[in-house]
Amino acid sequence: MAWSKIDASADSTSESLTANHWSVVSSDPNDQAVLKGRAQVLAAAWRPKVRDRTDFIIERIRGKRVLDIGCVAHDEDRMNSSEWLHRFVAVSAAECLGVDILESGIEAMTQAGYNAVAADLSANPNALVGHGLFQVIVAGELIEHVGDLNMLFAVAEKYLTVDGELVITTPNPYAPARTRAGRRCEVWENVDHIMYGFPSGVAELAERHGLLLAEATTCDPPKSPPVGLVRWLKRTLRRSHYRRRGVTTHPGGQEQVVLDRFDRVDRIYEAWLNRVSSKPRFTGETAIYVVTRRGLG
Repeated sequence: MAWSKIDASADSTSESLTANHWSVVSSDPNDQAVLKGRAQVLAAAWRPKVRDRTDFIIERIRGKRVLDIGCVAHDEDRMNSSEWLHRFVAVSAAECLGVDILESGIEAMTQAGYNAVAADLSANPNALVGHGLFQVIVAGELIEHVGDLNMLFAVAEKYLTVDGELVITTPNPYAPARTRAGRRCEVWENVDHIMYGFPSGVAELAERHGLLLAEATTCDPPKSPPVGLVRWLKRTLRRSHYRRRGVTTHPGGQEQVVLDRFDRVDRIYEAWLNRVSSKPRFTGETAIYVVTRRGLG
């Protein structure tokens, strides 16, 4: 299959915005008609929770031409991690191009034999012109770090094939542990995170570029090895099965170390939610979104 080249002079503002955006129906974003329309989009997108985000991505990219945005994942030392996403992407794709703003990381990747380029797509969305179109664009744990969320969808609009997919993974703002930490004013989140993408917000960004939120699901991190019942009860009573990770500052300036976010309370609560209702529950630690061009008018 041949992938066509891109016209660098093409306007990145989608002409399909007026045909698919809620503003065609009403100028009021709280209008019942547009709320119903967004609810229908999300209802069609909801998917059951998946077991593993990396496995999910691998299945979507296998044998395809892929662009991996944010491929370095913080710094070049990440290449030594068994969880480094780009390694799985590069192996599974038929052809893969990585792009990242971190030049030292890209240099390390190219020296290791990976196909990667350094570019700031927020400042220059035309930086990939000449590389053709991509069947899948991957943005793994990226959007929570960047100030320009619009960039990712503008790139997808410009570089996706007609039947292409943008696959996004990001921390789920509705995960029970995350909402509980917010209620308690606990701080354990990566301080480099800026904001999180919730389903309706992702759908809105997609529609502004003539795209569609086609799938929305979640997953949890790998579970710890099981322990015996007696040992679990002892550890639970002592609360020693928690890893200490975060800090909270109470009125008066008193600091206190808080408990790890992935504790059994959250798992029990989520299991209870799933049992009492057959409706989809967007409760996993990581949110996964798939954005496409398909299904648009």
